[in-house]
Amino acid sequence: MKPVLSTGGISEAALVREQGGWVLAGSIGSAVLGFVFWGLAARLFSANAVGIAGSIVGLSSLATSIGILGLDNGLVRYAPRASRPRALMWRILLVGGGLASVVGLVLSLVVLTVSNDLAVLQILPALVVIAVVQTTSQTCFQITDASILAARKSEYLAYRAVSYGIAKIILLFALLSEGVVGLSAAYTLPLLVVMLVLSAGNWLSGLVYSLPSRVGPALLLIFIGSAPTSYFFIALQLAEVLNYIPESVSKSLYAHGSIRDRLPASLTASMRRLLAAILVPMVALGVVLAQVAMTILGGTQYGAHSLALQLFLLATLPKAGIQIYKAQFNVDRRPLALIVLGGTLGISTVAFFLVGLLLRVNPDWLPLAWVLGGTLALGVGWWLSRRKAPSEPEPQSAVTESPGPPA
Repeated sequence: MKPVLSTGGISEAALVREQGGWVLAGSIGSAVLGFVFWGLAARLFSANAVGIAGSIVGLSSLATSIGILGLDNGLVRYAPRASRPRALMWRILLVGGGLASVVGLVLSLVVLTVSNDLAVLQILPALVVIAVVQTTSQTCFQITDASILAARKSEYLAYRAVSYGIAKIILLFALLSEGVVGLSAAYTLPLLVVMLVLSAGNWLSGLVYSLPSRVGPALLLIFIGSAPTSYFFIALQLAEVLNYIPESVSKSLYAHGSIRDRLPASLTASMRRLLAAILVPMVALGVVLAQVAMTILGGTQYGAHSLALQLFLLATLPKAGIQIYKAQFNVDRRPLALIVLGGTLGISTVAFFLVGLLLRVNPDWLPLAWVLGGTLALGVGWWLSRRKAPSEPEPQSAVTESPGPPA
């Protein structure tokens, strides 16, 4: 697919909104179908099965973040300038997919063994295989997503997200009798099918940035047990839909700025105002209706843990600002700033979370770690945006007529 380079008289903000809108549509479609999937899972499967499956999902995502090495972000940044972008994508798929498979194998084997949950140990080989397949498929998913985004064909992301969500729900019923293995396989197999059909700054930043959500369920499984993990995981999934909004805008900003090799301050300010106008009322409404949402999704036993959802929703507000800073630092080629920003968010959130676990805080209060970590990282992002390290290159003030290969 040839990338869309010309605005055709459309303002930069309008072009970013258009591409970001397609990314958002795909995220919303995926989130809605994901809610249906996990809501059905919460009602059809035991809390233990949901807790174990949720932990596998988190571990696979963590392994993906490690194995992908930030290559998906590099593809978005430099694919428009590559002489053979398809060959570049296939090389990245080979490297990222291979490494992620190894990481997924080691990570799932270690964590699931350490959990000492008898139900886990009885089916350990099957769960490890599922985790490895899920990790490899997710890695290839993200890399192909990056190539589509770089080509400014974001509508295909929406189509694929919806197809994947529908396939998961169908398999959920087909594998109902298989327990936790069937639940995990229903989540994993569509990833593998789509992957087969479609056939160091960003890595570190993305890895640590996503660390809390990836390891949170697994840590709860180890420290507390599978049933509380299910409530925590469902609340995390519900709140995650709001994170798709700033993430979609950030990806669109990144792709737009990568083609033009600059990201005007007026454009980022406009996107911040847009996100604030959208997210603040949505978070407020979500906090009020948290108990209703949890009850609808998983029943009264989940509704009793609505505090976790309320805190996760509040955490989406600082993360929205962080997403804008991520796009800005990517376009400005500031890998150190990305690492510091992502590291601050991930490490501080996990640290707050571990303190809560060690102090035996009520699990419903543990998402407060996401609020504290996000607020701290937002402040660090603001500070970084107002200074540059001498070794970091200045962004170009205008797009050259024929940009050459990256340095």
